[in-house]
Amino acid sequence: MSQTQHIRPDDLEWETFHDPHGRPTTPTRVLKNDGPFLIEARFPAHFYADEHWHPNDTIYVVTAGEMRIGDEGAFRPGDIRWVKAGHSYGPEEAGAEGVQFHLFSLGGDIGLNWADLYDVPAELTERLARFQAPSGRRCIDQMPSVIPGKSCPDWDAMPDEGPLIFRMALASDAHSSDVSVPFDAVWYVRSGSIEIVGEATVGEGEFYCVSPDQSYSLTAGPKGAEWLVFSSRSLQPL
Repeated sequence: MSQTQHIRPDDLEWETFHDPHGRPTTPTRVLKNDGPFLIEARFPAHFYADEHWHPNDTIYVVTAGEMRIGDEGAFRPGDIRWVKAGHSYGPEEAGAEGVQFHLFSLGGDIGLNWADLYDVPAELTERLARFQAPSGRRCIDQMPSVIPGKSCPDWDAMPDEGPLIFRMALASDAHSSDVSVPFDAVWYVRSGSIEIVGEATVGEGEFYCVSPDQSYSLTAGPKGAEWLVFSSRSLQPL
């Protein structure tokens, strides 16, 4: 990634996700189309997607509604789901009010592959065997929280073999200088707003991509700010 980028989802248009096999799809908007690939998806009430797999490790961040995934149960706002590349899962079914969520693909395009049409490549099957679990869930409010400018958690601080994700927060109008993370990362503002001095003001529901070779001065808005930090790489990449 290695470059800063401010992503405002509301500035982007919704489009119908194209499936080359003509199966029903739903509205999406492409937020970022390189390392990591990021889209926002919206399923109407009771939308049903059959079993499938992705060619890259993938993260779901549910922002509205509810979605059930196979035997993994229901995911709602405040939940994060992760799944390893090549793990076939499903079906996915939206709840009575539909569901809206962000998808991070760590390594390339989202790549929706229907399980009844595409076999999982041998190299992904072999990689899956390295992990104890091919998918999992986390509660955002239980994830590690870091004061900006302090040391960031690494893989050892994660509760499972999923992605490297943690929280940062600043109180109302608080300021922090020389903030950096030791890896390419995407910040997702969950509440409030944060001014990245000299760069941008990132509001609730917006994203900012940061690089490990830069440091940032941050000032929180009048309501403070809380945001998630996602590493753009996977544990045990190919």
